This record gives sequence, structure tokens and C-alpha cells, in this order.
Amino acid sequence: MIKTLLSQLQPFLNARLIGGDAQVSQVYTDSRQQCENGLFVALRGPHFDAHNFLPQVVEQGAAGIIVENESSLDIPQLVVSNSKLALGDLARFNRKRLNARFVAITGSSGKTTVKEMIASILQNVGTTFATKGNFNNDIGAPLTLLEMNEEHQFGVIELGANHAGEIAYTAAITQPDVALINNVAAAHLQGFGDLQGVARAKGEIYSELKNDGTAIVNNDDEFAPFWKKHITSSVLTFSAKGNGDVIATDIQLDENQCPQFELEYLNQSQKISLPLAGVHNVHNALAAAACCLALNISLEDICKGLSRSPVVTGRLMTELLANGCRLIDDTYNANLDSMRAAIQLLAGYKGRNILVIGDMAELGEFGRQCHEEVGEFAKLAGIDAMYSCGVLTQFSQSVYGGEGKHYSNQQQLIKQLKQEAKANTTILVKGSRSSHMEKVVLALMEDSEQQSKGAAFNMGEE
Repeated sequence: MIKTLLSQLQPFLNARLIGGDAQVSQVYTDSRQQCENGLFVALRGPHFDAHNFLPQVVEQGAAGIIVENESSLDIPQLVVSNSKLALGDLARFNRKRLNARFVAITGSSGKTTVKEMIASILQNVGTTFATKGNFNNDIGAPLTLLEMNEEHQFGVIELGANHAGEIAYTAAITQPDVALINNVAAAHLQGFGDLQGVARAKGEIYSELKNDGTAIVNNDDEFAPFWKKHITSSVLTFSAKGNGDVIATDIQLDENQCPQFELEYLNQSQKISLPLAGVHNVHNALAAAACCLALNISLEDICKGLSRSPVVTGRLMTELLANGCRLIDDTYNANLDSMRAAIQLLAGYKGRNILVIGDMAELGEFGRQCHEEVGEFAKLAGIDAMYSCGVLTQFSQSVYGGEGKHYSNQQQLIKQLKQEAKANTTILVKGSRSSHMEKVVLALMEDSEQQSKGAAFNMGEE
């Protein structure tokens, strides 16, 4: 945050200032954190109340606090009616003082990968700050904006949502120069009702663009015409099918399933080699490129940035185990589209391929149908074996109908997979965060490490 006095914040937050004034340069909400010149915002939720930890906050050196009820503690404090809304207003205050240019990203899948791609490109051009982890909701997005200061030239802000109106709120605070909806898929249907509801909620991001901003539209998405009808700013489109301003041609995959392609825009082209596996990442790269082109970044800088795109933890991370098995960790999250992309990737590897899935969450009444579609897609893709764990994945297993089994608990599943993990085999593990499929990945990696240590020990005896 750009340094400011509590007295400057008071009118902006419509707050009462008591206990004196103080200068602050950081904002935080975790009472366990020590923060120099920090302003602590005491949030309330259904199962917690940070006001209960104010003595600890003061003891750890907070410069000031934002509270809903005046505290008897000896510390400068801004008293507000709603501390969560005050956090958003703080972010607005900081955003207005920043000179950075902002890209805001939403979508059902791939938005974190696209965010990292854009950040990788912009870091070549200027000081860039991007959303950390999954800080993309109505608390995380304001906190992200509050981490920025006058040194930053670019901000890359990921916006997520599980209900209508959330993106309108966070996008209004962000005031992006460039806005992207990466795609719409069957994710968070429980909160949006249906795919049209998802598209409408994601579309809120375009209505909060700055007057001279640019809307980046995925021409391959079925809802592209719907969004274009409501966009009032300039539009830049992209397509992996050749139907856009920014397109990919001559797409090829290497032996590790990493794509190479020609990126084309306005009669210019640049050869791109991605370090990320999966043909679906061509789409993500086009989205990132279009966002950066809207900021007048050169194709050369875009190429450099994309070639250094980092692998997101839990997003198709590949590990070659000591026993020769290729293990792919795609446990970051899951929806129908990302499941299809993972299956398509798995099917491209030589040797035996095994799909391991946990439940996809927040699908509401569409839960059974979406899980059945996963099983059907795996069958049509020619996956050699599929194992599943959870509740809804039993429908995937039933439709798949091939080699494999559904398990009611992870320990049984892990026991089976340890027998399957061997040379010339690829195992891909995926599920929503709530299914905790990362535990399966960790167990297989630990088993491989133990096997490796055992083999080394036996060799030493000889």
C-alpha cells in the first residue's frame, strides 16, 4: 500500500477516528501476522470474529486497526459499520493512487495459468505484481490491490466467484485497463444455476473496464456473442481455431506433450514454445498474448515471457518416479472442461495411461451428469484404466466401464496405485480441492522415495 495517514482514510471509509493518528503502509487481516506499519482489519464471519484477537494484534505492533466496535485498547482505530466493505474501500483508495496498468482475469478454468503467463510476459517490461495463490475472492482481491505501491507498473489480478455479483464488486475495485473471460464451463453451477448464469456472472468483469479499456474475448467460447452484445469498450478477440484477431497456427506437441505453434497477429508472427504440457495451454497462451497486446507489448516480449511460463503447483506437474512411472499432479482443482483437457493430455502419452479422479465440487443438480460425462470422455479417449474415489465419481466409473475400480476411501486407492506405478506407465491424478487428491500424489511420491532409498541401501550392502 502507498503510505497514508489514518486521517486521510477516515472520510473515504466514512469512519470515526479515535485514539490518535498513525501512518500505515501495509494492510492485513491475519491476527497471527506481524506487520510493520500495519493496519489490521478485523473481519467477522459465520465462524470467526477477529475482534476477539485485538489484544494479540496490538501486542505484535500494529500501527492501527479497523473495527466495527470501538475497542478499549490504546491504539489508533477507525470504527466502521462493516469491516469487510471497509477492506474493499481501502483497496479502492489505494487503486486510485496507483499509476499501474491493470489486467483482470476471470473464467471457469485456466485463469491461474493465464495470470502466471501474463505476469511472466510483463515482468520483462516493468515491475509487475500478480495475485498470489488463490487470493481471488471478495477478500483476496482487495488484499492483492493493497499489496501494490507506487513502484508497480503492472497489476495482474485474478477474479474468482461462486455467486452472482462477486465479480462486479471486485472488478469495480480493480478498474482494469484490460479484462478477460478465459472461458465458461460447468463450474460452481450450484451458485450460478446453469451455464448461462455462469456466463452472465463472468460477464460482469467487462462492465467495470475503464473508459479506454479493452475487452479480451474468447471467440471459441459459445458465449462470445452474448458478451460482445453487452460490451461497450473496444474488443480484441483470440481463437485457437483461427477465428480471431490473435490466433495460433501450426500447432505441434513434443514428446512431453508441450505445444509449439505460430502466434499470429496483424500479419505478424512469432514462434512460441511452451514449457507447459497440454494442447489446451495454446488457448491459455493466446489469452495471455491478447491481454498483453492490448497493453501494446511487443510480440517479441510476449514470446520471451511465454517461453518462461511457470508451472502452477498442482496444475499438470510432472514427476518421474524412481520406479520409472510418470506421475502427473493436476489436483489444484477440477471442473468438466479441465477434466477433459487432462484426459486429452493423458491419452497422448505412450505406454499405459491411468486416470485417477476425485469428485468435482459445487455442481448442484448437474453433479451426476457432469461426472458421467467424464467417464464417457475417458472411454472415448482410450484411457487404459481409471480409478476413482469419492461419491459422485462412482457415476464416472460406471459409465467408463473399463479396467479399474471405484474406492470409498483413499487408502485403498493408494494401495492399488502403488502396484500400478511402474515403468512405461503414466498416472494422472485430478479432483476438486475438497477431494484432497493431492494426498494420493504425495503418497505415491513418498513410496517411490522409499523404494529408491531401499535400492540404494541394497547396492551399498553389495
